Parts: sequence; C-alpha cells; structure tokens
Amino acid sequence: VSTQSTGSADVLNGNSWGAKTTTVNRSVGVHAKSGAGKYGGEIVGMTTKTDEEIDEWIAKWIRDNPRYDLLGKNCHKFAYEFMVWLTDGVYRCEHPAHSTDSGKSSNFFDLSGFATEQDGNAIASFSVAQGRGRLGLFEAKLQVGQVNAQAVCGPGLGVFLDTSLAEAKLDAGNIIGVRVGLNCNTGVGVRNGNLEGHILGFGGKIGADGIEINFPYAGMHACSIM
Repeated sequence: VSTQSTGSADVLNGNSWGAKTTTVNRSVGVHAKSGAGKYGGEIVGMTTKTDEEIDEWIAKWIRDNPRYDLLGKNCHKFAYEFMVWLTDGVYRCEHPAHSTDSGKSSNFFDLSGFATEQDGNAIASFSVAQGRGRLGLFEAKLQVGQVNAQAVCGPGLGVFLDTSLAEAKLDAGNIIGVRVGLNCNTGVGVRNGNLEGHILGFGGKIGADGIEINFPYAGMHACSIM
C-alpha cells in the first residue's frame, strides 16, 4: 500500500510459502521493495496519518495477527485493512480482498470522495455510497452513484471517465467475478497494471486484474493476480 503523504510502501508476507510468523517488509518509494506497483500502482485515497501513527498501527496489526496463513491472515487482509484505516474509510479500490478473514462486515457510508495527484497520476473520485461484505472466499460489493475521472502519464498512459448509477459485484476469490448495474465508462490506455479500453460501457481490459469483458449493464472477469 502506498500512502499519499509519505510515499512509503509496506507489504505483508510470510518468510516463505511455509512460513508461520507474520512479518511486514517496509521500504520507501513509489513502489514496494518487492516490486509491487512497479508497472503501475494506483491511488486509492488520501491520508493524514503520521509516520508514528502508521508505525503504531502496523505493530498492533502484527500483534493481532501473529500467525501468517495463505488464505486468511495474508497480504490482502493487511493491505485492505491498512487502506481503510489510512483513508478513514474514504477510498476507491476495485480489487476484492482475497482473504477469508477480511471485510466480513459491510462498510456502507454516505457521500464521500477525494481528489489528488501524485507522480503523473491525477484522480478525482466521488460516490454517493458504497459498501462490501464477505463470506469465506466470496465478496460482495455495492456502489451507488460513483464518478471517477483519471489522467495517467507514467507509469501507464491514458484518460478515463468511470461513471455508474448503481452497481453490484460478486467475486469468488481471484478465480472469477461478475457484476450487474448501469455504467457508461469511457477511456483508453494503461493504468494500474492493465491495458484497457471502454466506450460508453462497452469494452474490456487485460493485465494484473486478469481478463475482463464489460457491457453497460453487466461484466465478468477472471484470473486476477492482484
């Protein structure tokens, strides 16, 4: 997760596939030492948290989650909960949290948004309400009245306008996901590690989020690596 205020990047993992102890690898820069974000990270929101507050939060998270496991207390759980805390719940994140132990309760909130720019990525995002809930590997998300305008010039390149009246999504881990709703997303280029193109809701993308095909009223994606 990269924070707007400090540019730091923190990645949670086990020391190996068989590791049991939770560790947090930390580095400073536009992308993590592991390489995450190197080909196009994304701005999810803004934060007013200080470095000291971040240190305290990470230390407490490790105390609360001392044992790493691949499906539950993993990097997705850390990144999602870190993001929500950093932004005080005002964020834009299209990726499901691939963890059986994250986001079990809904997080519905009223009109909110943010606008910022960092390293060639300018974004303004607003929504009337959104929330998500989880049961095992299944995650459901509801968005109402969302508008997102974005211009990207490194890493990546393109101009995008994402708008939806209402949208519901259901994901089964990183295997497959579907959505229904009304949108007129328009834009072309490379952002967030994906090559994508849409005209009035018709289009698709391929890359870090797998393969995705979209229509103004529905869509489906598969094989996400995020």
